[in-house]
Amino acid sequence: MYQNTIPVFARFQWVNHPRVIHILQQFFKPPERGRKGYDKVFLLRLLIYKHLMGCSYRDLESISQIDHSTFVKFRKRLLRTNWFASVFKTLTANIASGLPAITAVMDSSFVETYSRHDELGSEYNGYKEKNGFKLHQIIDYETRLPLCQIATPGARSDVLLGHHLIRGSPPSWNVKGFLADKAYDDWKFVTRLKQKWEQVLVGIPVRRTHTEVREPQHPGVIKNRRGKESDRYLRKRFLNQRGEIERYFSRKKRVFNLGEERTRHLKNFRANCYMTSIMEILEWSTTPKLWTQLFTKLTRIGLTRNFKSLSEDHGLVRGYLQSKRT
Repeated sequence: MYQNTIPVFARFQWVNHPRVIHILQQFFKPPERGRKGYDKVFLLRLLIYKHLMGCSYRDLESISQIDHSTFVKFRKRLLRTNWFASVFKTLTANIASGLPAITAVMDSSFVETYSRHDELGSEYNGYKEKNGFKLHQIIDYETRLPLCQIATPGARSDVLLGHHLIRGSPPSWNVKGFLADKAYDDWKFVTRLKQKWEQVLVGIPVRRTHTEVREPQHPGVIKNRRGKESDRYLRKRFLNQRGEIERYFSRKKRVFNLGEERTRHLKNFRANCYMTSIMEILEWSTTPKLWTQLFTKLTRIGLTRNFKSLSEDHGLVRGYLQSKRT
């Protein structure tokens, strides 16, 4: 039986959950030759603990009695083998294939450099007036889980990186809706979405041009706006779902401490982005089914099996609420 339990707060107990341990064990096979060494799953869970608590490597040494340099070398080895990116892609591929329908939401978030100065791979963002990096991401609205992401210097164009993310997304995803803000208002981008997923509803608001600001009732302006809106789904109820990614980024920074790591340069920021996304998926995999249906928008869909219908879950919820009333 697995004995390596990490002392964490109640809301982070998912780090010790058997399902999390089982998932991570699939990516750390014991070596066929040589000595076994430390438990790699335990080392990674301690790195997750470091992310959540904002502690140092020497704090991990006091908890686990493992020398702090072991954690440094272990993380460098994972970076060298591109472990974070490969695990993220494997997990998201399993999740996306199990979702009956995907409402994709895209946005980017700026993160300032740790040193607050220029670092390798960072850029000065004139809007934020800071040096930093950007995380461009696509999430699923229902589960609030990351599906695709890329980390770049802090002054890169959102719509340009949006083209790259859509190009790298599998056409097999069952994408029914796509939401983004006005930064992605580009007819070429909308055309690419329609070519990728034929039945997708595109919810990207149209920006006001300078001519429209001066002469909003001009016939040419009205014709141009109607032409752009003709292939988009701009109902307010649908567009309001885009706010989910703002809450997602807020939780990513406040709970999973993205941007608070004591690391420098784009290479480490990219690894931290993958790390936090993997942590979000692992936490989601341990969420109780009934609690999920009652208090969040998450939909429990396992990595190995799908729930064909949620009608039974809604029946459980109704029965639970009725019993509480009586």
